[in-house]
Amino acid sequence: MMQSLLLAGTLALATGVQIPAQAPLPFAPGVRYDASIPTLEQVVGHEPGADITAPDQIVAYLQALQEAAPERTRLIEYARSWEGRRLYVLAVGSPERIRQLDTIKDGVQQLADPRRLTPDMTTRLVRTLPVLVWLMHGVHGDEISSGDAALLEAYHLLAAQADPDVDRIRREAIVFIDPMQNPDGRARFLATTMAGRAREPDPEPLAAEHDQPWPGGRTNHYLFDMNRDWFAQSQPETRGRTRFFLTWFPQVVVDLHEMGGDSTYYFAPPADPLNPHISKDQRQWFETFGKANAARFDERGFSYFIREQYDSFYPGYGESWPIFHGAIGMTYEQASARGLVLRRTDETLLTYRDGVLHHFTAAITTAATAARNREALLRDFAAYRRTAVAEGERGPVRTYVLASGSDPSRTRRLARLLIEQGFEVRETGAPMTVGKRELPAATFVVPAAQPGGRLLRNLLDPEIPQPDAFIKEQDRRRKKRLPDEIYDVTAWSLPALFDVEVLTLEQPVSVETRPFIASPSTQVGTSNGSSQASSLPRARVAYLLPWGSGTAAAVIEALHQGLRVRFAAAPFTLGGRRYPIGAAIIRRAENPDDLATRLAGIVARHDVEAVPADSAYVEEGISLGSNRVVALKHPRVLLAWDMPTETLSAGATRYVLERRFTQPATAVRVSSLGRVDLSRYDVLVLPSGDYRTAITAETLKKVKHWVSAGGTLVTFGEASRWAARQPVGLLATTTELKDGRPDTEPQKDEKTDEAKEAKPGGESPRQPIDLEKAIQPEREQPFSTPGALARVVLDQEHWLSAGSDGEIQVMIEGRRVFTPVKLDKGRNVGLYAEHDHLVVSGLIWPESRKLLASKAYLMHQPLGQGHIVAFAEEPNFRAFAEATELLFINAVILGPAH
Repeated sequence: MMQSLLLAGTLALATGVQIPAQAPLPFAPGVRYDASIPTLEQVVGHEPGADITAPDQIVAYLQALQEAAPERTRLIEYARSWEGRRLYVLAVGSPERIRQLDTIKDGVQQLADPRRLTPDMTTRLVRTLPVLVWLMHGVHGDEISSGDAALLEAYHLLAAQADPDVDRIRREAIVFIDPMQNPDGRARFLATTMAGRAREPDPEPLAAEHDQPWPGGRTNHYLFDMNRDWFAQSQPETRGRTRFFLTWFPQVVVDLHEMGGDSTYYFAPPADPLNPHISKDQRQWFETFGKANAARFDERGFSYFIREQYDSFYPGYGESWPIFHGAIGMTYEQASARGLVLRRTDETLLTYRDGVLHHFTAAITTAATAARNREALLRDFAAYRRTAVAEGERGPVRTYVLASGSDPSRTRRLARLLIEQGFEVRETGAPMTVGKRELPAATFVVPAAQPGGRLLRNLLDPEIPQPDAFIKEQDRRRKKRLPDEIYDVTAWSLPALFDVEVLTLEQPVSVETRPFIASPSTQVGTSNGSSQASSLPRARVAYLLPWGSGTAAAVIEALHQGLRVRFAAAPFTLGGRRYPIGAAIIRRAENPDDLATRLAGIVARHDVEAVPADSAYVEEGISLGSNRVVALKHPRVLLAWDMPTETLSAGATRYVLERRFTQPATAVRVSSLGRVDLSRYDVLVLPSGDYRTAITAETLKKVKHWVSAGGTLVTFGEASRWAARQPVGLLATTTELKDGRPDTEPQKDEKTDEAKEAKPGGESPRQPIDLEKAIQPEREQPFSTPGALARVVLDQEHWLSAGSDGEIQVMIEGRRVFTPVKLDKGRNVGLYAEHDHLVVSGLIWPESRKLLASKAYLMHQPLGQGHIVAFAEEPNFRAFAEATELLFINAVILGPAH
C-alpha cells in the first residue's frame, strides 16, 4: 500500500533514490483512543496522511463517526455543490451539549441580537452557553492536507481518552468540523494527481502528480476562488456557509489553507493592513490564539510565522466575513506537498502527512484555547455586536437609502444580497424627501444600527481606508521596485460596482417603513426571482421594457421561449414617458396570443417592468417602426476555454452567461478553435489571457473573416492587449508604457543618443549624475493597480451603454492602459474620467492615475459587418460587478443585432 512507502524506515522515491526517513511524529503523543470509534484506515483503507482521502471517502468517514457516536455528534448538510456533492458539518460535543443543540442554537441567536437582551439575559447566556468553534477546511480544492486533518480532528475529539484538553473541549465547546468546503475542486485535483502519480511517490516539483493542468483544483465548478466570495454570495457552497454562520453564530472561525511548499506554517495574528472595523478585543484574541499555537508548535519543534503576507482587510474572505459579524476569524496556512511528498528547494522533503500533522495540531490547539476562554469569548462576541448597534445609533450615518436610479432591478438585487448576509432592509410606505430629492414609496432603507453593522459599513461605505503608514511603506517599496505587501484588492464598494446610488442620512427616516422580504425562491447568485405572476394588463400594440440588467436577463429568456423582441437603439418618448436608449419592444402582432401571460412570468422572475403601450405614436424621438429599432436574436455564444485563458476570468464569464443571465454558451478549448465552424456562432468571447502562441495565424485569419461576415468578438483584459498587438491587428489601439509611450515602440539606441550629445573634437565634459533619473528603466510597464475602483464615462449614444446613466464604476487590477481609438477606426464607448475625478475608492498610484485619465476602458471597432468589443479590464470581476456585467451582456445580445 502507498502508506507503507511513507511509514517505512526508508522512503522509496520515483527517482530510484532511497532516502532514510525519520520515524513519523505521532499526531497526539501519549493519547489513548477508544476502540469503539472507527479509525480512518478501518473505513477507507489508509491511515491519516498516508494517502489523499477522496471526497466520497470523506463523507463516508463522517457518516461512520456519526453512526459510532450518535449521542456526541450531529451531521449537518448545509449545501450542495454545482456538481451535486453534499457539503457537511460534523458537530462534536459532550452528550449533554449535543442533546441540547437546538436549545444552544436558540441561545446563540439571542446572544447575537443585543437589541432584545437585558444585561441579566446576556450574563445568563454567557454563563450557560458553550463556545462554538467552526473549523473550515479546503476551500481551495488543491489545498489538500486540511481535509485529512479534519477527519483526524473529528476522530481525536470523539476517541481520545483521559486527555485534559479534549475533556475540556467536550465540556465547554461545540466544535463544528467542515472537512471539505470545495468537493468539486478536490475531486478535480485528485483525478489529475492520480493520473500523474508514479509507481512510488515522486518528490520532484514538476512531476505530473504535482503539476496541475488547467484549471487546477483550486477553484470550484465555475472556477471561482470561493475564499473571495463571501459577500458576493454567487456560489451555492458560499451561500450555504453564510446561512450556516447566521444560524449558529460561532464565536471562533478558522479557515485552514495551504501555501507554497517552501514555506512553513502561518497562523494569526494577521499581516497589515487590518480592516478598521476589527475591534481592539478581536486583535487581542488574535494574539491569544497565536501565542497558544506558538507554544504548542515550539513544544513539538514545528516552524511557523506570523504577521506576514496574509491580511484581514478584504471582507470577503472565509475568515474576515465572520469577523465583522463578531467572530474571531483566522486563516491558517500549511506548506503544501501537492501530493504525497515534495522536494523543497533546500533539498528537504515535505510529506503529505506533515501537512496533516501541522493542521491537526493547530486546529486542536485552537479548540482547546477557545474552551479555556469560553465565557470571555462569548462575552466579547456579544459586546462586538452590541457596540456595532451603538456605532450605528450615534455615528455620522444612521440610515442608508438605496435610490432606484436607472435600473430598479439592480437596486432590488443589492437589497436581496444584503438580506442574504443577515441585514435588515426595509421599504418605505410613502414617498420621502432626502435633501432636494423626492424618492417614491417602496424605496429601500437600511438602518446602520444593526448587530452586523460593521460588515454593513464595509459593504456600503464608498471607502475603507488603509493606514497611512502602510501605504507609505508600499510606496517606498514601489519606488525601489520591491514587491508590495498588498494581498488583495483595496476597494470593493457594492453600491459602486452595482451602480446603485446610496444616500446617507444622519437620522432614521421619518416615514413609515416595513420589512423587505425577499422571495424565498430567489437566489442572489442567479437571475431567478419569483415566478408567481398573473397576466399583464393587455397591450394593444406592444410591451416596453426599459433596459437594464434585469431586462437583459428577461430578454434572453423571452428569446429562448421563441418570443420576438426588438431593441430601440435611440431614445423616444411615448405616453408621456421617456425611454432612454435600449428599450426592449415586444409587439403583440409578432408574438403568440398568450403573450401577456408568458411575459408576466418572465418579468416577475427578473424584477423588471413591462409597460403596456396602446399606441405606437411617439411624442419625441425615434418611432417604434424606425430602422433604428432592430430585431434581436437568441445569440449563439462561443467561449474560449482552457489555456491560455486566465482561470478566474474564464470561470466568471461562463458563470455570468449561464447563471446570471441564463445565456447558453459553448466552451471550446482554445487549442480547438481552429477546428470550429465559426459560422455556427454569433459571438466569440475571449476571456483575459495571452493568446500570442495559442491562436495561430491560420486561426486568426478565420476569426477575422468571421467577424467581417457579421460576428461579434468580445475581449477582456490581456485578451484585449493581444488583440491590439501589431501582428494581430484586430484592435486599432496600443497599450502604453509608464511614460505614456506605446509599448510597441523599439528601445532607444543609447549609443546614438550619446553621439548626439558629444561635442566635436573631444569628450563631453562629465556632468554630476542624477541618480534617481539614471536608475529608471528605459522601458517599463505602468505601475500595477492593486484592485481599485475608477470612474468611467460612457457614450450614451452607443448601444453598448444601454441601461446605464452615463457613468459607472469599474474594477481596475493590473498595468493595462489603452490609448483611445481614433474616430475613423471605432468608438471609445467608455473612457476613464479625467484625473481629478478618476478614483472612486482604493489605491491608484499617482503616476497611474495620471496615465489612466481619459484613456479607453471600453472600445467598439466595426470590422466589415461585424464588431470587436474590447474591455480594458475584467467586466465580470468575482460576479459582483453588476454594472460592467451589463456592458458585457449588452455586447453579447446587441452585437449580433447591429
